[in-house]
Amino acid sequence: MKSLVIHGKNSSPEKVEWLAKPLRKFGEVIVPEFEIEVKEGVEKALTYDFDCIAGHSRGGLIALITAALRGKCAIAVSAPSDRRKQKEYLSKFPPGTIQYNIYQDLLKMPEYEFDYSSLSYANRLKKVLLIHGENDEIVLKDHSITLCEMIKNNGGDCELYIIPKMKHTPLGQQYETIWNIIEDWIKRKAL
Repeated sequence: MKSLVIHGKNSSPEKVEWLAKPLRKFGEVIVPEFEIEVKEGVEKALTYDFDCIAGHSRGGLIALITAALRGKCAIAVSAPSDRRKQKEYLSKFPPGTIQYNIYQDLLKMPEYEFDYSSLSYANRLKKVLLIHGENDEIVLKDHSITLCEMIKNNGGDCELYIIPKMKHTPLGQQYETIWNIIEDWIKRKAL
């Protein structure tokens, strides 16, 4: 199995090794540099050959849309399903917070970027694993809950795992939980 792993904004291939690692047990894993927004990210991801695509945060959103367009399986961790809703949530935080800084970044994006929502592709997503932190302070877990329900309502297969105490990015002590979830899901759904 060939997997493509996409990192989030202001991240790097090295910083998503925790997501690539469990996939390496099943074959080749490509983890390219992906510091681009969603529209361009989807276009770039479509140029790769893969059987399953995974991503964290914005990379998860790119992975979900690309999987829908390609008819492949997807794994998304802490992915926003509706960036307008994410922007509204982040707008409530005061200056000096990480949330405020992300909100300022979102304000600079062209309006068309907000049209790239995995909710718009829920009817085309057939095999999806969603993982979200219970205490995600950047993308509320409701994004994954809503998306998973929509995928199921459209006849797709979606599994959602909410990781207790996990924030937006998992910490070392949460890696093993995530690895076990991914390995189990791949064995049952993607091989």
